[in-house]
Amino acid sequence: MTTETVDLAAFFDQPNLDSAAIDHYADAAHVSFQQRERFETLVTEYGVRVEQQQGDPLRLALGLVILGKFGRALEVFATTPASRERDFYAAHACTAVGRWDAAIEHFRQAARQGHEALAIDLQIAEVLVQAGRLDEAAKLIEKHAHAGQDRADWYVASGFLAEARGEREAALGAYERGLTLAPDDPAVFFRAARVYDLCGEDAKALQLYDRLTRRPRTHINALLNAAVIYEDLGRYEEAVHCLRRVIRAYPNHTRARLYLKDVESCIEMVIDDAVERRDDVRTRLLDTPLSEFELSVRARNCLKKMNIRTVAELVQHSEAELLAYKNFGETSLTEIKALLTKKGLRLGQQPDEVISPDLVPEPEPEPVVPLPPGQAAVLQKPVSELELSVRARRCLQRLNIQTLGDLVTFSEQELLATRNFGVTSLNEIRARIADFGLDLATKRPE
Repeated sequence: MTTETVDLAAFFDQPNLDSAAIDHYADAAHVSFQQRERFETLVTEYGVRVEQQQGDPLRLALGLVILGKFGRALEVFATTPASRERDFYAAHACTAVGRWDAAIEHFRQAARQGHEALAIDLQIAEVLVQAGRLDEAAKLIEKHAHAGQDRADWYVASGFLAEARGEREAALGAYERGLTLAPDDPAVFFRAARVYDLCGEDAKALQLYDRLTRRPRTHINALLNAAVIYEDLGRYEEAVHCLRRVIRAYPNHTRARLYLKDVESCIEMVIDDAVERRDDVRTRLLDTPLSEFELSVRARNCLKKMNIRTVAELVQHSEAELLAYKNFGETSLTEIKALLTKKGLRLGQQPDEVISPDLVPEPEPEPVVPLPPGQAAVLQKPVSELELSVRARRCLQRLNIQTLGDLVTFSEQELLATRNFGVTSLNEIRARIADFGLDLATKRPE
């Protein structure tokens, strides 16, 4: 049975609601925004039944966990007797709200109720890592080192511990091993993607984040992290899509809302820059003197007598207006129309209708920047590796600066002349590139 055909209302009447069934309904509830809204309505209605002592509080608490309402779920769990599912999901709810000791106790109780002891110990180890109790986590992970060699969850716990210790390479090795053992495990996906992200391997990180974002129940942080990478790559629409998915699920998610405004402002800047470039091209074309074009003496003289000196003044006249002038004949008209057609123009055209791609300036040749011996490869490094502030990064994007080689061809004055680029951003960039033995150009190479 696919998640699209699941009757969500059956969740509240389903007998033998074990972890597999709970996961199945959770996936179905998150297939779409409409499904989630439907399930939230059902949970609210069932809550009324529980208050009237006509429903099962445990079923209500599990529904709240599926919706991510962990605080409220824990309140309801407190009214239910211990059971395998109750303690296992209460432990996860406690972890989500940072109640580490309570999470550990619930996990232990779940083991006493029949959950696999090794799996529970590894869950507890992860809670201990989050609580900062790394030595305790290490002992628990090491306790299962032999049995865990063929288990993805053991490598996930090991990688999580290595991350907390700042050992990224060890963490990544553990997660990659976990991926080979459980290629569809979202927990391994997220952990591996996060470390790839921290190591600057955006392509690998994004590949895993992308797989996560296609799942019905997407890890919120996976969507947020993917949005950050998409924004860094200039793929703003995809970043917006990720952030809006977070907000649909959690309308009051402050970080997502603030970041969405940030990304949307980037889109506006890109649009503004494109409009500015288009307007610059249009202005240069319209201001071009007709003396620069090869016209016959008769046509030039007629235009001069009509006081038509620029392209802008010419295109605003109609064919009839030109032909009505003394000595202006069909030959001159044909000549002028042919000239305008080559430039993507026509007679009777308004200035704001002019878009002439053939007048876009040819790209300037890439300047050659001298570097100390052995540092040529430094020029190829992307500026994303500089870990700049959002403001500085946007300014570089506006200037189409992709690599360090692009950056060091600019002088301080040229950067400061860019909109929203101030001394703080300049000092930040100079400090970052100094780490690579580089400095900004004293003057733009000719």
